[in-house]
Amino acid sequence: MKKSIRLIAAVAALAMTAGAAACGSGTSQKNNKADVSLNDINSALTDTSKTTDLTVWAYSAKQIEGPVKAFQERYPHIKINFVNTGAASDHFTKFQNVVSANKGVPDVVQMSISEYEQYAVSGALLNFESDEIEKAWGTQYAQAAWKNVHFGGGLYGTPQDAAPLALYVRKDILDEHGLKVPTTWQEFYDEGVKLHKQDPSKYMGFISSSDTSLFGVLRTVGAKPWTVKDTTNIDFSLTTGRVAEFIKFIQKCLDDGVLRAAATGTDEFNREVNDGVYATRLEGCWQGNIYKDQNPSLKGKMVVAHPLAWGNDGESYQSESTGSMFSVSSATPKDKQAAALAFIQWVNGSKDGVSEFLTANKGNYFMASNYYQKDKSKRDQQETDGYFANTNVNEIYFESMDKVNMDWDYIPFPAQLTVAFGDTVAPALTGKGDLLTAFTKLQDNLKSYAEDNGFKVTTDAD
Repeated sequence: MKKSIRLIAAVAALAMTAGAAACGSGTSQKNNKADVSLNDINSALTDTSKTTDLTVWAYSAKQIEGPVKAFQERYPHIKINFVNTGAASDHFTKFQNVVSANKGVPDVVQMSISEYEQYAVSGALLNFESDEIEKAWGTQYAQAAWKNVHFGGGLYGTPQDAAPLALYVRKDILDEHGLKVPTTWQEFYDEGVKLHKQDPSKYMGFISSSDTSLFGVLRTVGAKPWTVKDTTNIDFSLTTGRVAEFIKFIQKCLDDGVLRAAATGTDEFNREVNDGVYATRLEGCWQGNIYKDQNPSLKGKMVVAHPLAWGNDGESYQSESTGSMFSVSSATPKDKQAAALAFIQWVNGSKDGVSEFLTANKGNYFMASNYYQKDKSKRDQQETDGYFANTNVNEIYFESMDKVNMDWDYIPFPAQLTVAFGDTVAPALTGKGDLLTAFTKLQDNLKSYAEDNGFKVTTDAD
């Protein structure tokens, strides 16, 4: 059995089309509060006198179909119509279309942690927050993962997996140039300057110009570009404080050949990775298996290290590269809501559901459930296939998850962030302008968009 850990909700989930805007749903937000008790949910599993049909949509169908089948066999009175909606980008577009049309909306839908907020704001997802559910279910998941499914005072799903960040390091390259594996951002810069000076074709790392993963990096240094106070109030802080401090640092890294802007996901980028253009890669834990699948020639040349610490006092923040969740749509009839909630909790949170996930995926799934997170045997599991030069890869993933920066909000309109980032920040990453000015333009863009869509907005300049 493979020892490394896989996250199936990868960066593709960020590729949501711009047309699926935050307030474009045809469902009214005021109608999305569940009227169901914990006893109703538990009874839905045990009361076989009632048959319930649930339609479930997922973009990670291959990984989820095993647990869904196990649930169906165990609870045959809850009949699951399981739909593979294809790639994540197609999935979200299809969901937005049926929500807008108010027709054909599934009862249960897989969501990305970084995408669901816009559907929560628009009222497309069921808010099932209650004191009894918080008490009963909240302790069954990793703290950061459970926080992730809350937004604006509501609870909109159960977390499925997580993706704590790790630093993937081409140690063979660093060894060749007499450099050490960095543990802080300052060391990253210092060693990177040396590397690029010795070999101008190589860089210590890259910043993606084709997606918004830079904001996940901001999270690792304790920088918070926005604070979402509730479903109608947001504060932007993209031009001052820790955000500005780190953006200036990134600019310095770009100017001095430590970092390079790269359009990730392209054939050219994949060749650069394989050829050793970049000595490190800060990425979610799913990247470990991607390397094994796509870059077999790198076997034995890499180590997995902790994300970099920030500041002279060594303060360390960790981040996640999003994750998946199951949500119930607000269009689900009231007489089916209990069964739908029972399903998403059993699959993602129960011991049996987690076991089915791991069995179906040969252990390659970093589950958010505490049945997985608190299993010491998973944390201590060692690499045995020799791909990475260090064998304690799982331990690093779990330690990263333990230290996820909790002072973080996902923006409730990620599609607009993607568009605005491409218009303002991406050009500056490639040398056409400076980053701090680009972040000022980005903040202005996001502020205007938020206000146009009914948000009350404050900024660090107010």
